[in-house]
Parts: sequence; C-alpha cells; structure tokens
Amino acid sequence: MAKPIGVFKKTFHFFREKAVLILICSVIVGACLAMLFRHYTVGGSKEDLITILEMNILDWRVTTRGVVKPKSKIAILAIDEKSIEKFGRWPFSRSVYGQALRNLKKAEVRWIALDAVFSEKERPTLDDAKHLLVKHFAGKRKIPGSQVKGVISELEVLRDISPADRQFSKAIEAFGNVILGYFYFLSKYEIEQAGRQEAPFRGIEEMESSEIQLVILPEGRTLADYPQLTIHGIVPNISPVTASSPYHAFFSNEADSDAVMRWATLVRIIDGRLMPSLTLKLAAEMLERDILVEFDNIGIQSIELISREDETDVLEIPIDPLGIGRALINHRGPRETFPHISLADAYDNNFDVKTREQLKDAVLLLGMTAIGINDMRPNPFDTTTDGVEVHAAALDNIVNKDLLQRPKSIYVTELLIVLFIGLLFSPLMIASHALVSALLTAASIVGYYFFDHYYWFNNGIWAYMGVPFIEITLLFVSTTLFKYFSEEYEKRKVKGAFSLYLAPEVIDQVLDEPGQLRLGGERKKLTIFFSDVRGFTTISESLTPEQLCEFMNTYFTPMTEIILRSKGVLDKYIGDAIMAFWGAPLSLPDHADRALNSSIDMLYALDKLQREFKEKGFPHCDIGIGLNTGEVSVGNMGSNERFCYTVMGDAVNLASRLEGLTKEYGIRLILSEFTVATLSQTNHLVRDLDDIRVKGKKEPVKVYHCFRPDDLAEKDLKELIGMFGEGRKFYREQDWKKASSIFADCLKIEAKDGPSLVYLKRIEEFTSKPFIENWDGVYTFTHK
Repeated sequence: MAKPIGVFKKTFHFFREKAVLILICSVIVGACLAMLFRHYTVGGSKEDLITILEMNILDWRVTTRGVVKPKSKIAILAIDEKSIEKFGRWPFSRSVYGQALRNLKKAEVRWIALDAVFSEKERPTLDDAKHLLVKHFAGKRKIPGSQVKGVISELEVLRDISPADRQFSKAIEAFGNVILGYFYFLSKYEIEQAGRQEAPFRGIEEMESSEIQLVILPEGRTLADYPQLTIHGIVPNISPVTASSPYHAFFSNEADSDAVMRWATLVRIIDGRLMPSLTLKLAAEMLERDILVEFDNIGIQSIELISREDETDVLEIPIDPLGIGRALINHRGPRETFPHISLADAYDNNFDVKTREQLKDAVLLLGMTAIGINDMRPNPFDTTTDGVEVHAAALDNIVNKDLLQRPKSIYVTELLIVLFIGLLFSPLMIASHALVSALLTAASIVGYYFFDHYYWFNNGIWAYMGVPFIEITLLFVSTTLFKYFSEEYEKRKVKGAFSLYLAPEVIDQVLDEPGQLRLGGERKKLTIFFSDVRGFTTISESLTPEQLCEFMNTYFTPMTEIILRSKGVLDKYIGDAIMAFWGAPLSLPDHADRALNSSIDMLYALDKLQREFKEKGFPHCDIGIGLNTGEVSVGNMGSNERFCYTVMGDAVNLASRLEGLTKEYGIRLILSEFTVATLSQTNHLVRDLDDIRVKGKKEPVKVYHCFRPDDLAEKDLKELIGMFGEGRKFYREQDWKKASSIFADCLKIEAKDGPSLVYLKRIEEFTSKPFIENWDGVYTFTHK
C-alpha cells in the first residue's frame, strides 16, 4: 500500500510544481486549435494571420524545392531590350506585331496569347499619308477633281483606322489561333480615375464568343448573386482588333496582400457574363476542351475542362476554398524559366534551327519583359518576374495537372496533428532538461518537414506547417522561460562590465558569441583611418596640463561621435592621434564611403572647433587624415589576461603612413588607390595625387587627394583637378618644362595648392639630372 501512495505523492508533487507550465502548455495547445478552427470557418481571408504565415512558408518550400523545368511547349514572345533597341520608341507600331505574327505562322506556332491590350487607335503617320498621295499623284501634272475627292475620302478612312491597325488585325485573322487580352477594374474608383464611368463595359458585347457557356447554378440563383466575382469595368482592344479573333480573355490577376503572385484568377463575372482568364482560355483551347463552371450557394464550387470529343473525359482544376475561382500556382522558377523568343527576332524571321524546332507546335504568350516597360509580378523565386511568366506557369500547371491544392481531407488532418503535438510534447518538454527539449523541438520540426515534403508537398498537396511549428516552438519556449531570464540577467552584467572599454558593436557581438572573448582574429577587408593634430608638440608646450586636457577632450569628442555615428569602431587614441576602422565587427558593404564621408565631416567639425579654440585663447588646430582599404587581421589582440579589439596588418601601416604624408603635400586628406577603388559613391572631388613608395614598402601605391566641396568654387575645383592631372601626365613623361608650366598655372587657381608646390620643387631638382630610362614616375619617401 505504501508504494502506490508514494507514487501518488510524487505525481501530485510534480503536477503542483509544474502547474504553471501545464497551464501555459494547455493554453498554447488550445489557442492553436482555436485559431486553426476559426481560420477554417471564417474562410482564411487575406487579413488572417494564419493565411499570411502559411503563404510565406509555402514560398519558402517552393524555393527550397528548386526550379522545375516546364513540361509543356510554352514560351514567351518577349518585348525585350533587343526589341526596344531595334524598334526604338515605345509603344511600337502595330505593323511590327503584324509582321511578327506572319513569321510565327510560317514557323508553325500553334497558339499565341497576348498579355497586352491595344485599347487606343494607332495614329496614322506622315509616311502613311505620303504613301497615299504618291500612289495617286506621282508623275501627274494635272489632277482631276474627282480623283482629289477620292483621295480625301481615303484620307478620312486613314484617320479612322491606320494602316498599322489594319495590318495587325489582318495578321491576327490570318493566324487564326490568337487569344486577345484585356484587363478589368476591381473598383469604381479605378474606373473614375481612368475616366470610363460612362461606359465601363464598352466592348464586352464584341467578345461574346468567349463567354463561358457551361455554367451550373443552384436553383433560383443567377450570376448577379455572386458580387465577390463581379468586376466594375474593362479596358478592351479597339474594335478592328477585337473583331479579328473570336478568342478573348482577361489577363488581370490579383496578388496577395504582400504583392506576391501565388494564385491564378480563372473566371470573373463581367456585365452579367462569366468570362475566362487568359490562362484558362488558352488551356481549354490547347487541350480542345470546353470550360464548365459549377456554383454553390457561396461561390464557385468547381471548374472543369470537358473534352469536346468525349464528355466523360473531364479535367478538374483544383481551386481555392473561398469560392472565388482561383488556382494555386506551382511556380516553376525565377525570371526566364520559360524560353524567351524576342519580338525582334520574330519580326526579322531570325530563327536558328534549334529555335524553329522549339517554335513548331508551341504556345507563345506575348508580354513585356524589357526593363522600364515590363509588368513585374513577384513570385516566390524572384521579385522581378514578369507578369507574362505567371500566366505561363499557371498554364503549364493546368495542362500537366500539377497545380498545388488543399484537398478537403487535409483540414481534419491538420487539427489532429495540432492535438497530437499538444498531448505528446507538453509532458515531454515540461519534464525534460532544456537541452533535451531543444533536441526534441529540432527533431520534431525537421521530421515534420520531411514527412510533409515527401508525402504531401511532392504530391502537390499544400498542408499547413506554420501552426504546428509555432505550437512546438511555443511549448519549448514556455518550458525554458526561467533559463531565458537568467541568461538575460547574465548578459546585462557582462554588458555593464565591458561597456567601459569596448565599443557597443563589439559588446553586442560578444553577447551573441561569448566564444569570441579569446585571443585571435579573422581576415577581413576594412577601411582604416588615422588622423593626427598638426604641430601638437608646439601646442602642448603653450598650454598648461589642465588646458591641454581640456583642449584634447574638446577635440576628441566631436571626432569620436562622427566615427561612432557612421558605425565605425574607435580603435584607440594614440596621444593626439585617432585610429578607427569601418567594416567590423559589423559587415558594412559601404565601409569605404562611410570612412570618407566621416573624414569630410571631421574637417567641417574642425572649422567649428577652430572658432571655439580661438575664443578660449587656445592655439590654432589643424589635422591630417589618411585612409586605406585592405585585408587586415581584426579581432581580440593582446595577452591572455588583457586584450583589446583592434586591427593589424600592412593595410593598417599604410593608412598610418598616408596620414603622415599629408604634411608633405600640404593637404588634409589622402586616400589610397584601394580606398578609391572600393568607393561606391562617385560625387567626391578627388585628384590623382602621386605614385609613391612609402618607407618600408617595395611596391608603389597610387594616392589621391580628396577635396572638401567648399575648398574652392566648383568650377575652379574641377579645373584644378583636370589641370593637375595634365601636369602629372607630363611629369611621368619627364617633360619637365610642360609639367612645370601646368603646375604653375594650378597655382594661379589656388596659390596655396601644396601638391603643385611639391611638384615644382621636385621638377627643379630633376631638371639638372639626365633623362631616366624606364622611369616609373614613383616617388620614394625615406621617412615616415
């Protein structure tokens, strides 16, 4: 008897101790079940959080699956950059399309669908009028009045329909299998903006041949009872183009709330008629089937393609559960997953043997792909996918019966999965150590993913993953909450201890990766900065220790703020010098630009400091700055007892040398060629300063001088930079006379231009020396 009582006591003690966690887990499981059930009953609207979550996970699953080669002979007739280059002004003349259609007819293309609308008449050109006049009057001295009247009548006809529109319409009619596209408006506001409120459905009666005839409605219902499928207006093709083909379909497609195209809209009610989309119409004609749409009391229940030869041969298209007639696209891949045929090549009939084989019996969708005119419609693979490729993917899905779908049985299955996770994992995670819980969580998520991937997703079934994943994750987090708060407390202690001598970025990285609190570093490309106060020895001798301390603190404060504000790292103060770098520990692609912009900001800040120092009676202060970009070792350097986050390497030494050379040239800011090459901004005023070899280095380095925008008037600055470059050219050629003359002219623009004075002094020394064979123009400095 004692043993059962002991077990009971232990169980009771366990549940009392874990009561809060049991309650939390129960709430999590109940909430997940309730949210999922509500999602099903409400219908999963676009504003539903589960819908948004699962849509994004679906995108991830599609992209991780990878690109799938299209299974049908479908290609894009692309209005691409090549077409723009050939035909020039956009939009093109419709005679271009007419010629292309004639050539594609010869290439035995089976169907062409136009993801474009020709809603405005093309204006006749002067060439059209000239052609007409030459035809009637060329070579005639006397023109009868009756003939003049005939020409005027022809001109009137020319005004009504241009030769280009006439040729295009005839080409469509001659081709035969052309589906003409049009688009619709979703709201009355769009109609008002387009100025079509008086006749929003103008032209729909000319497209009656494409109205869906096989429609099954519940007893007593009409299409007017389904406002969610009704649109408010259309933009059709001009009448001559519309009349040239019996096949018409809308190419409008509605994206999800995040602008991603996951669904293909298949049907819409337009002015009391049920009309097909470009995708559905083209699929039906390709497969030689008729479209059957069945409604229930909520909306569209099913869409089927019935064989015209055998009524029992039915292809059912899986659609959304909301009853709005959309199919879930199984996207094939990013932009240009489908073959692209340039409109320019179709116009020129410029097809090689392989392309002609590709075109035979193919289905083409005409669409815009050139940058600037393309209709970008993001898909899970690519944010720059062209809208015509969305139609192509949906078409390929329908024809090959591999659209994604959610069968009715999946809803009960998902609810049971959420319940099973709650019953199994709640006690395991409550009773387990944090590490064991983490392993169970990871194993469960990975296992569920692979089960879904191979059993459901690979078979075209979309089962929800987000809710089970969130449930498992929340159960894990709830059982490790105390550990979480404990770790946060420890992090706050570490941050307080290190904030006294580490940059905030380094502290954050240390907190994320405590293992970095050790000696060693990594190779990384950074931009290194050195600055130095000119004549600091003289300044320090003229001030008391207290004044010197105030002087340096006043100087260091704004300079340091500029570095940190631009996400740079203040490495150290070296007496009156500052050493800093950009690009670590935070990776910054624009580290060179940040370093240069910060350097220029420091020069502006120096102006304010100089005025402040003058008011206090302090000596005049000026600085020199050197910047270099290159690979360095960055990390914790020092001893096992004490170390600091810093950089080391040749690139650091070169930056220091360049700062020292600012005094030689009488300028404030020198950049190495490596920094200039890394800059992404091009608005800086820099000049090619010199080719030098610094002390301790054998390889020469090209250096540049960066001006402040207000150093001179913009015109004078640009003239000085250009003239100085010319002087450098003759200097390298050892044409001392021309070089000297140009550098002298530079001084006329800026009398105190240090580099020009330096070159004049060098030339004076070189003039007395003989011509140097194989001279590389590099000046070697023998001091730091």
